Parts: sequence; structure tokens; C-alpha cells
Amino acid sequence: MQLEIDWKCIVMLGPAAGRPLSIATYIRALISQNQEFHQPLERDAVAAWKQFRFNWLLIAMALAIFDLCLLLTDFQIRPRGYLIALAVACFYGVCGYRSARSFPGRPQIFSMLTGFGQTTLLISVLTSVTYIAATAGLPLRDAQLLAIDQAIGFDFHAFLSFVNDRTWLVAILAFGYGAISWPICLIVLGLPMLGHYQRSAAYISAVLLALAVTCCISIIVPAIGVYHALGLTISDFSNIDAPGYNDTLRDLPMLRAGALRTLDLEHLGGVITFPSFHAAMAVLCSWALWPFRWVRPLNLAVNGAMLLATPVGGGHYLVDVLAGVTVAVGSIYAARYGPGLIDRLERRVATPGRDPIEANASC
Repeated sequence: MQLEIDWKCIVMLGPAAGRPLSIATYIRALISQNQEFHQPLERDAVAAWKQFRFNWLLIAMALAIFDLCLLLTDFQIRPRGYLIALAVACFYGVCGYRSARSFPGRPQIFSMLTGFGQTTLLISVLTSVTYIAATAGLPLRDAQLLAIDQAIGFDFHAFLSFVNDRTWLVAILAFGYGAISWPICLIVLGLPMLGHYQRSAAYISAVLLALAVTCCISIIVPAIGVYHALGLTISDFSNIDAPGYNDTLRDLPMLRAGALRTLDLEHLGGVITFPSFHAAMAVLCSWALWPFRWVRPLNLAVNGAMLLATPVGGGHYLVDVLAGVTVAVGSIYAARYGPGLIDRLERRVATPGRDPIEANASC
């Protein structure tokens, strides 16, 4: 059975019965189940479009929470970085939508454009929210996290000394820790071009959910890092650099003391220790690229290096890493419910008894 969607029902909405359509009507039209493509598309492309709509729903919720946090707290933003991110997201989002409407036979185009726009916006918004969440002021949990590591037999100091004495291993782990950015671009831009539209969209859903969950948990379990808990400094290990830990060590105390209240998107680092988002990303990237057998060795090597580098580069406890892996697995499964949620919303929109204007909105 071929699935088709017609985009004219969305773009040709206009005044009816002498008055403009309401905003609610436009929103209902956007999620209407009665849309049809001009040309038949494969099932994966239709499922990907539903997944992308689910992503927009989550991003809208994140934006609302971010705006509410700015209203209720004394945080301010430097607008330049946020305006650039918003402009990029809007440009690619609109281009992706127009591509889906104009070239329905080429879903790789709308998937790639929409995915890039969504990724830009979600990282910008949720990274900022993590900074606001860090000001909750609950007691630091470094002692408890260190005790858990010791209870399961992990000796961070011995592990760090082992790595520091092997410069070749330091180089590998430094590369792995810094490899968090380019796999995102490879997945968001590359998967659609290879026909994996839904997996690309589901990956974005999983990243969004994982970052949101880590942000929420970090409010309850704030921590600076294992270097701090053991009284160590990076200078104690001549061959090691820890950029993630340095960001946390710089920003988290100022956030908790009230000294940092201006968010500059161009200079935000990371302030989440538990769970480790680096560990979550290593799992998410491995999962997204798993269908490609020819790239699996490189995929596992790079993301395995990222996972192993998380305690060193981020100053994370072993329990941080395990929690990050758990969050990633849960986010992957949760992301699969996105299209089903959109289907339920569509069925609610398609209920009988709407007025003629609403009926026209769903074509």
C-alpha cells in the first residue's frame, strides 16, 4: 500500500467566511492526518516526517521552558549567539518544509535540512537550560558518587596514572573525547542521503530526550567531578588535558554562587557531571550508525574511545558513565514512540463535529 501526503492543504489555508483562520486552525492543519503527498513515498519517509514533527513538539516545549526560566530567574542572555542559532534553525526548518512540499519524491532533502535545523535549535536551547538548572542549589553529591565508584572497585587515580604514562593512549582518548561534534553532523546530514530518514529523525529525538533527562537528573545530583573529590588538579598529570572538567570547574561554582547570570551561547561549556552526556552520546552515535556494516569497526573504535575518555577528559565518575549509557538506551526506546504520539494527535484533530473552517484546514 502506498502512502501519500498532499501539502497543498497546509500552504493554501487562508481567509474563509470573511475572517482569517485562527492560530489553532493552522496548528491542527500541520498535524492533520488527512494530508497526502503529490507523489508516493516509501513508508520510512512518512514515518520520518512524523518523527520530525514529534521533534518539533519537543523543541517547542524546551523553548517554552527556557523562556519561562528566563522570566522567573535573574538570568539574562547575550542575544547574538541565540539569534544566529534561531536564524539557522528557522532557515533550514523552512527549507526542509518547502522541500517536502515541492519535492516529495526526494525525502532525503527534507530530512537533511529539517534535521540540521532541529539539531541546531535543540543543542542551543537545552545547553542553556542546563546552566539554569545548575543553580538549584542542592548539596553537591561528589562524596556519594566517589563512594559508589570505590564500592564497585574503580580506582580513578590508578586509571589516570595508567593513562598519563602512555602518551599514545592519551592521544587516542583526547581524539575520542573531542569527537562528540562531527558524528552528529555525519548522522544528521549523512543518514538521510543514504536513505535512513527515520533513523536520522529518531536519533535527533533520542539526543533531545537524553539531554533533557540528564538536565533534570543533574538538578537532583549536582557534582563538580572526580578530580575535585580526590583533591587532584590537571597539572598533577603532565600529559592529560581535561576540557570538559575545566568547563565544569570554571562555571558550576560561579552558577551556584550567583556570580554567573549571563548566558552567552558562543561560550557555554558543560556543567553536567551526573549522568555523563558524553557517555550517552557515545551510545547514541554507535546506535545511529550501526546499520552500516562497512563502517562498524570505525564507529565502535571512535565511540568506544569517547566512552573510555569520559572519566579522563570530563572528570566523570565511573557511575556517571554507567548512568549516561542507561539514559541513552532509555532515550532510544522512548524515541520510537514519537510517530505513535503524532498519530494519536492526528486522530484527535480528525474528530467529527468541527466547524467548516476547521474542516477546510484539514483539507
